[in-house]
Amino acid sequence: MMSVGMQTRLKRRAIVIGGSIAGLFVAAFLRRVGWEVDIYERSSIELIGRGVGIFVSHLELFEALDKCGAGTVDIGVIVYKRITLDRKGDVIAEKPMLQIVTSWDRLRQVLLKAIDRQRYYFGHVLERVEQNGNNIHAHFANGCRASAHLLVACDGFRSSVRAQLAPEVQPIYSGYFIWRGAANETDLSPQTRRTMFPYFSFFLADRLQALGYPISGSDDELRAGYRRYNFGWYSVATAEELKDMCVDEYGQQHEFSVPPPLVRKDLIAQMRAKMETTLPPQYIDCLHHIDQPFFTPVYDLCLPSLTFGRVAFVGDAASTPRPHVGFGVAKAGAEAQALAEALTHHDDVDRALAAYNAARQRLSDRIVLHSRKLGMGLGVGIETEDDRRMSKLLQDPRAILDWIAVPNFLTVRP
Repeated sequence: MMSVGMQTRLKRRAIVIGGSIAGLFVAAFLRRVGWEVDIYERSSIELIGRGVGIFVSHLELFEALDKCGAGTVDIGVIVYKRITLDRKGDVIAEKPMLQIVTSWDRLRQVLLKAIDRQRYYFGHVLERVEQNGNNIHAHFANGCRASAHLLVACDGFRSSVRAQLAPEVQPIYSGYFIWRGAANETDLSPQTRRTMFPYFSFFLADRLQALGYPISGSDDELRAGYRRYNFGWYSVATAEELKDMCVDEYGQQHEFSVPPPLVRKDLIAQMRAKMETTLPPQYIDCLHHIDQPFFTPVYDLCLPSLTFGRVAFVGDAASTPRPHVGFGVAKAGAEAQALAEALTHHDDVDRALAAYNAARQRLSDRIVLHSRKLGMGLGVGIETEDDRRMSKLLQDPRAILDWIAVPNFLTVRP
C-alpha cells in the first residue's frame, strides 16, 4: 500500500524555467520521484545547435544520466589521447587519457527521452515570480500564469529569475572570451584528420589558448567520417573591447553576448586574418570549414544561496564555472539529482530546499574558484602568488594536459 507521504509527493507540482540541459535534468529527476513537472522555455522554436562540444567524462554526469532515466548508451565519441601542438602543428606533448565527448544537441536529445514532452512549453518569457505561503506563481509575457509548490530556475547565467530575486548578483567578466565552432570531419584535410582529429588537442601561446576534440555529427552521428571537430580559441579582450564586440550585425548592443547568427562579419573576418599568423595549421584548417564561428565571453558567477523561499537554482543560473573545467552540464546534472534526493528524503519542501542548499552551495563555490584558477593560463585577473604560480604552470605544454577538463578535478591541488 502507498504511504500517505508518497501520495502527497505524487500530487506535488514543480515549474521549471528554462528548457535547456539543466531544465531537462530537473524535469527528468523530479518526474522519477513522483512530481508533476512543467517546463517553460522562452524560445519560441526548438533548441537546436545552441551549443557545440561538451565533455562527458565526469563521473557525476554519467551517474546523473543513468539515474534520471536518460541513459548513457552511444552518448558521445571516445578519445584515447591528449596532445599539445606547437605553431607548426607538431606534437610537443602527449598523454594517454580515455574520455568521452559529445555535442550539446546529442545530450539534449538523450535527455528529452526522459521527460514528458507534452509538458514542455515554448514561447514563455518569464515576467515575474510571486510566492504565497506554500505556493509559487510564475507570470509570463504572453499572459499565461502557472502555479506550483516549487519553482526551479534553470534559465542560464542571464537568469531572469535570479534578476528578480537576487539582482545584486551579476556575472563578472573574466577578461577573455572564446571563439567557437565545429567543422565536419569529411571537410578536413587528410593531414588534419590523421594528426589531430582523433585526439583532444591543445595549443598555447602568450595570452592565448586553443583546444579541440571530436564530437558527434549532425543528426547525432557517431560513425567515422560523419563526426565533427569541436574547436575553441580563448583570446584576451578588455571590457571596452568586449562591449564593442557585443554590437551585433544590425547595430544592436547586447549586454553579455551576441546570439551566434548575429555575430558581426567584420569581427569574423578579423579573427580569420589573425588565425593565419597565430594558430597551428590543423586549427586553421578547422576554422576554414566553420561557416559561422561565434564567440562566448567568459564570466564568473556564484549565488550565495541556491534557494530563495520556494525557488531553487540549478545549473548556470546558480553558478557559472569557466569552461576550462568542462563541468557545466555535469554540475547541472548533479544539482538536479541532489534536489530530487532532498525532496525525496524530506516531506516538507522547505526542509528539502534547505538540505539541497547545504549539499551544493559550498561545492558550487569550490567549482567556480577552481575554474578561475584554470583561467590563469590566459594571464589576466592574476591577483595572488597562487595565481601567478598557476599561470606559469599552465604555460607548460605538458601540464595543460593534466589540468584542463579532467575528471575528479576537485580531489587534486596544484
